[in-house]
Amino acid sequence: MNIRLGRKLMLGTVLTLILVAIVAAVLAAGGIVAWEYSNSNAFCANVCHAVHPEEPKAHAASFHARVNCVECHMGRLSTLQLMAIKPTHIGELWGMIVGYERPTTTHSLRPARESCEACHWPEARHNDTMRVKYRYDDDAKSTESKTTLQLHTGTGAGLASGSMETAPQLSPGAGVAKGIHWHIAQDLEYVALDPTKQKIPLIEVRDANGKVTATYFDSTAGISRADVDKMPLRRIDCIDCHNAAGHPFSNPANLVDDALEEGRIDRSLPSIKARSDAIIQKASPISGPEAERAAKFAELITAAAPQGEQKPKVKEAEQKFAAEMKRILLLSSFAAKDLTWKAFPNNVGHKDFPGCFRCHDGKHTNDKGEAIRLQCTLCHALPKVAGENGLLTVQSTVSPDLTPPSSHEEPNWMHDHRSQTDNSCAMCHGKIQWGTDGGSFCSNPACHGRKWPEMNLDSQTAAPADTAKPAAPAKPTAPAKSNKPTKAERQSAQQLAVGQ
Repeated sequence: MNIRLGRKLMLGTVLTLILVAIVAAVLAAGGIVAWEYSNSNAFCANVCHAVHPEEPKAHAASFHARVNCVECHMGRLSTLQLMAIKPTHIGELWGMIVGYERPTTTHSLRPARESCEACHWPEARHNDTMRVKYRYDDDAKSTESKTTLQLHTGTGAGLASGSMETAPQLSPGAGVAKGIHWHIAQDLEYVALDPTKQKIPLIEVRDANGKVTATYFDSTAGISRADVDKMPLRRIDCIDCHNAAGHPFSNPANLVDDALEEGRIDRSLPSIKARSDAIIQKASPISGPEAERAAKFAELITAAAPQGEQKPKVKEAEQKFAAEMKRILLLSSFAAKDLTWKAFPNNVGHKDFPGCFRCHDGKHTNDKGEAIRLQCTLCHALPKVAGENGLLTVQSTVSPDLTPPSSHEEPNWMHDHRSQTDNSCAMCHGKIQWGTDGGSFCSNPACHGRKWPEMNLDSQTAAPADTAKPAAPAKPTAPAKSNKPTKAERQSAQQLAVGQ
C-alpha cells in the first residue's frame, strides 16, 4: 500500500522539524550561556554572593587573580560532576533572601586534591625557595631592613612510619617527604574547634595502611580528650595553610611596606612609615559603604599631611602617598561593622596569626610525652637580616662537619634554648650577646624582640651567658681549636643533612 503525502503536509513537516531544531539550538546555546555565567566571577561575587563586597577586590590583587571562584569552591571537575555539585550550594540561597550575618569563612570548599592540585602537583620536586622581605621602621628616615629567608619547601611521596613520626627528616634513606610539604605527603588528620581552624587540639598520623602511628593531643586546649574523640576528623591539605591564597585580606602595615619597597610611596618623605601607621590605627574601626569609607580615609590622610608650602616634588610625592594610602585602606577595610582584616586569619607562616604555631607549639604531645617539634629550621633556615645601620645577623661560625649537641634536636629547643645557654655555646656561635638589632648570633631581629602570636621566643628574658646554667649536663663537645670531626660526628652530620 502506497501512502502519499500532500505537498502542503510535507512542507509543514519540514518547517516544523526546522523550527524544532532552531528552538533546540537556541535553548542549548542559552543553557550553555547561562551555565557559563553562573560559573563566572561576576555571578559568584556580585549576584549570588553579594554579601561579600570586598572579595572581588581582594581576589583581583591576589596571586590567583586569573583563577575563577568555581575552580576552588567547586573544583576542577567534569561538567557532569559540577552539575551535581552546584545544587548542594542551594542552601545558601535562603540566607541571601532573608539576610544573614556576613560569613567570614566557607564550609563548601572542595578538597585541594580536586582544585589546587590540578596545577600544584604535590609530588613534583620543589627546591628550596628564597624569600626577601623588606620592612621599614617608624623613625624619621623610615629605616629599611631586608630579611632573607630560605624556605625548605620540600617534597616527596613517602609516608613516615615507626619512630619517624616526630622527626622523619632525621632518618637517612627512608625516602620520606621533607620540609614544609611533608605535611601534604603524609596522611595527617586533625580536629579543629572553630570554623577558621585556629584551635587544633588533636592531630593523628597514619601509615600507608591507614593505621594510626602517632596521636598528639593538647591538654591545655580547654577540652577533654573524650570530647575531642567525638568530633569529626579532617585530613590536612593545601588550604589548611594556604587558606588565604584566593582573596587574602592583608595587614595594611605590610601593604605599606610593599608600597615603600616598590616606590609607590616615596620613602624620602619624613617619618612616612610612622605617619602611615598612625593613619592605619585611626582608620581601623571605620566601616560602611565603600564611598563613605573612601571619604573618611581621605579626611584622615589630609589631616595627617604636613601643613604649609611644599616644593613641587614634595607635593607630588604627598599626592602619590595619599592615593596609595587610600587604596591600601580600602583593601583592608569592610562594609560590615566591627569587621577587620584580623577576622580572616592567614595560616601561612606565623607573623600576624598563629599559623604554624597552631600545632608546632610544644603543647601537643603523644602518649610518650613527646611533643611535635618546635623547630624553626624544619621549615626554613635561620633568617638573615641586613639593616641600613650596618648591623647584620651573624650566622653560626661552626664548621658544618661538627655535630650539634643533642639538646639542639629536642622538640622544644627553640623555646627552651634560652634557659640552656652557657659559655660553651660561644664555640660555635661566637660571643653570646643578647639583643634585637643584629651584630651577634643571639641578637637576630627576625626572631627576638617581637611578639609572636601565642608564642614567646624573646631571648632577652634569658639569663646572661656568663651566669646561665644548662638544664642538663653538657655533653662533650669538640675542642675549640679543632674543626675536624670524629667518625661518629660525621655519621651524625650525614643524618642531619637528610632533613636540610
